[in-house]
This record gives sequence, C-alpha cells and structure tokens, in this order.
Amino acid sequence: MSFGKNLAKVRKEKGLTQKELVKISGVAISQIRRYETDKSTPSLDAIIKLVSVLGVSIDEMVFNKTNGVAQNKIIDRELLEQFESISSMSEDEKYVVKKVLEGVIVKHQVEKVMRPKTEKSWSERFRDITDRLAQGAQDYPQEDIDNVIDQAVEAVRNKKYAHS
Repeated sequence: MSFGKNLAKVRKEKGLTQKELVKISGVAISQIRRYETDKSTPSLDAIIKLVSVLGVSIDEMVFNKTNGVAQNKIIDRELLEQFESISSMSEDEKYVVKKVLEGVIVKHQVEKVMRPKTEKSWSERFRDITDRLAQGAQDYPQEDIDNVIDQAVEAVRNKKYAHS
C-alpha cells in the first residue's frame, strides 16, 4: 500500500478529518490531500510530523510494515495489548491515561533516586547501634552500663517515643 493510502487509512482509524490532521501536524491541507491521492510524495520533515501526531512508526507508514515501534520494543505482551487498547480511546481518555502513567513514572524515578542504597530493617539498625555501644563499653563495669541503659529507656519513655 502506498504512503498516501496508509496516511488516509491511519488518519481515519484515529478518527481524524483532514482538517483536524492539519491542525495538529502543521502540514498544509493541500499537501495532505495530495499525499492521500498519491499525487505528491512527502518530504522527510512532513513524514516525521505526520507519524508523530498519528502515533505510528515511519516503517508502518512508509513501508507498510505492521510491526510498529512498540511491538519491537515492548517485550511484555500484556502491556503491549493494553497500550493498543488505549489507542482506540477518546482524546480525553488518552490524556487521563497519559497523566496517570506520567505520575507513576515520576514516582518511580523519584523513589529510585531517593531510596537509600542499603535499606536495613529497624531491628538490623538497632543491632548495629548496640554492637557499637557494646564495643565502646568494654572498659566500663556492668553496673554503670545498666544505669546508662535505664536512664536512656526512661528518657525515651518520658518523651513518649516508645510504644506501649
């Protein structure tokens, strides 16, 4: 199938008129009409504009290859099917899905950056602290250590840091 026939087919599948395609792509209406009737061959710049707004690959539009970019790059078949389902939604629904995805992606990126390199549990961190304290307390009598521990526990309880 020619570029023009593919353009008309994809435009119609997306539910767009020629005038709507002109508005979102910036390609002149006269050119769109000439492309769709195979009376003119688009420049690379025009092809890039059109495939970008139509959400298809250049291979799909120019060479009529049905294996688009997404199919070549998305290994998770279920995810690919979900994206294909989204492509048939209204523009408002697509906008909402894009915003939700954007939020999830940003959250993931922030967590990746903010996450400590080694996440230890509370009990592991407590053990590390008590081990260091025990090493530093080797030269003190047990009674002094017990007194310091009692004072620390009492201070925590008075500050209401401890759970009952």
